[in-house]
Amino acid sequence: MARTKRDTINLIRMLLTDHEDFWQHQSAVLHKYKNAYESKFWDAELYDESMIRVETADCFSYVEGFIAALFSRSPAVVIGDDVALAQGDPDLAQAAVNRFLHDQREQLEIASRLAIIYPSSFLKLSPVESIDMLSKVEMKAVPPWEVLVDRDAAGWDRQRFCAHVYYLSIPEARLKFGNKIYNPVPKENYFEDRSYLKSGEDNYSDLPDDYLYIKVIEFYDFAYDKLIFWSPNYKNGDELLEEGPIPVRSYDDRPLSNIAPLYYARKPERPLEGLSAVSRVYDQFYEKNILRTYWANAVRRDSRQYLYKEGAFDEEELAKITAGVDGAMIATDEPSLAGLIMPVGVEPISSNFDRYLANIESDINRGSILAPFSRGEATKATATEVTALAQYSASEIGKMARERDSAIEEIALLYLRQLALLADEGEKSVITVKGKAKVITSEDLYGKFRISALDQGNQPIADAIRKQNLVSMLPVLTQLGVDPELIKEEIIRAFEFPESFSRLPEAKGKVGARSIPADLPPEPTGELPAEELARTLLSSVSASPRGGGR
Repeated sequence: MARTKRDTINLIRMLLTDHEDFWQHQSAVLHKYKNAYESKFWDAELYDESMIRVETADCFSYVEGFIAALFSRSPAVVIGDDVALAQGDPDLAQAAVNRFLHDQREQLEIASRLAIIYPSSFLKLSPVESIDMLSKVEMKAVPPWEVLVDRDAAGWDRQRFCAHVYYLSIPEARLKFGNKIYNPVPKENYFEDRSYLKSGEDNYSDLPDDYLYIKVIEFYDFAYDKLIFWSPNYKNGDELLEEGPIPVRSYDDRPLSNIAPLYYARKPERPLEGLSAVSRVYDQFYEKNILRTYWANAVRRDSRQYLYKEGAFDEEELAKITAGVDGAMIATDEPSLAGLIMPVGVEPISSNFDRYLANIESDINRGSILAPFSRGEATKATATEVTALAQYSASEIGKMARERDSAIEEIALLYLRQLALLADEGEKSVITVKGKAKVITSEDLYGKFRISALDQGNQPIADAIRKQNLVSMLPVLTQLGVDPELIKEEIIRAFEFPESFSRLPEAKGKVGARSIPADLPPEPTGELPAEELARTLLSSVSASPRGGGR
């Protein structure tokens, strides 16, 4: 049964109220996470103004350690077609998506940082005006409090609805929805207390339109296949701004939103409620800042103080004592000098504080899945232990990278579907595929593709393990008869050597079809030369530059 417009508006009002209450309840805690990352820990805490405050950068290094491990220098995907429903051109679609993703590295990094500090983040793809068919879509990282999700759903693809809550300036609203009469409001910041704005005492009529906004809810109703735009600032929310079928569809005509989720951790019972990585160790950051602040204030009070017998010295003599002039003569009428001046004892800080700080550091390290040496810390671990820790860290980071890759795959799908929708009939563009310029049309993007993310910038730990494994396998590969030229190409690729290394030297003599210098000894054969080659390359692994992917 169709739902009436009044029922739709009431549903959106109810869901928006629940969404805002949910995130308002978390704002104070998330604000603390934000301050800890920005080294503004004391901004949200009560303290004595006379107290010296110390803030550590542990939260920043914790978050950026994950960002560095998840860093993708050039995000990309591999696209293949479905043999049963082979349409479109997967090679052209792959080139188009990878061209788009290459320019979105910054937004992907912002989304990763948001998803680590806060419970989750999202990436929204939106249409944009462009004369180039392949540039008609742009992407933006979105914080979690701006996206309304169906928190009862078992997964992203099983939602009954989702929505994006954002602000549009009055000129943008008129361009998008027509020249309607709006009741403008100031743009709110999630972390600012703007309750004073509800008093109605502020008058914004004197501000230009560019500084006036309306709140818009872009609502995707998957149950009824409707895309609805609603604003409480248009006719008091009693009318819809716009309504229509959801335009972006999957290959099998399933409605899609234009939002891709990024969750690095989830609540087990509610997959669409994320968990912040910072929340696992925030208490330790809190304790460390408190402890360091206490020490800083204690050190300031650790000064040399003295007691002296009253009346033994006048003001001039006391001035000479405190001046500390070498060779100064100070007179006193006392019959004995004993007991005239004595230092005030200062009790040392208890060693319990050192042990407590060590426990805090240990808790912080346990809260991070990165091995200590990956954070630049020296350890006394053996080579075997280091290798095991590296593989563990690589596998744990690999789990998070899989979540990031899932977001990239969703982005690739949405990009192709939106591009096929936005491109005019017969519109063409030119793209480079395998070094050759080719013409691409919207029909080339319309197909049922299999999309897999390709990490072109693996994290350093995995790179080191991969290169070490490659070098250790050289004797085996040689004995198996693998072409030395192929082995050389793989080594040059893995270690990012210049392409000039693959060129053959100038010929001084010829053997068959291959040019080689005439005065060189015969090519090495047998097991021993291969082992020597492996040992030579293995010794250079630790000193080689960080390798990339393909």
